[in-house]
Amino acid sequence: MLSNKEGKVDPRVIRTKRMFREALIALLHENTDLRKVTVQGLADRAGLNRATFYLHYRDVEDLLEQLTKEVLDELARRIHPLTESGLTKDNNPLVSFLEEIYENAALFQVLLENKEFRHQLFEIMMNIVSTRRARRKAADPSKQVPIEVIAASTLGIVTWWIEEGIPYSPSYLANQINQLYRRSSPSKA
Repeated sequence: MLSNKEGKVDPRVIRTKRMFREALIALLHENTDLRKVTVQGLADRAGLNRATFYLHYRDVEDLLEQLTKEVLDELARRIHPLTESGLTKDNNPLVSFLEEIYENAALFQVLLENKEFRHQLFEIMMNIVSTRRARRKAADPSKQVPIEVIAASTLGIVTWWIEEGIPYSPSYLANQINQLYRRSSPSKA
């Protein structure tokens, strides 16, 4: 990756990588079979050449892996401070999680086809749920819905939300999810 003396990444590199990522997302929207995406097809869609692609990536799978890692890192970066500090109305990890998805809906729709990506999102959701549960004082923990069930259910709701074209705002959906779990929980949290 090209960088200057201060270690900053060359803006041309950033733009080129963005163009390849956008081309990958567009091609996967047209056909979700990654095996049918070729380097030449990506280069053509991005308006760049194959040699430029190989300056940044080994192959199409490498591009997808880097893209997935960047998305998950950004999601974790946004949520981590919220799970570490106290939960308030303005500091809700679920809303931040949904806002990140909202801002990158086309990308998430494509990435959710990947089993490993779904698993990592599930882990992030489990962290959010367990953090929230740890802050609440439950009357009888043995009567609580298991964290895995809440995380899986929430991920199912989020997947539906994305597939339906994001018909609700992130804060509205977070509120609805919270109400759903409050009603099903024996503790009044």
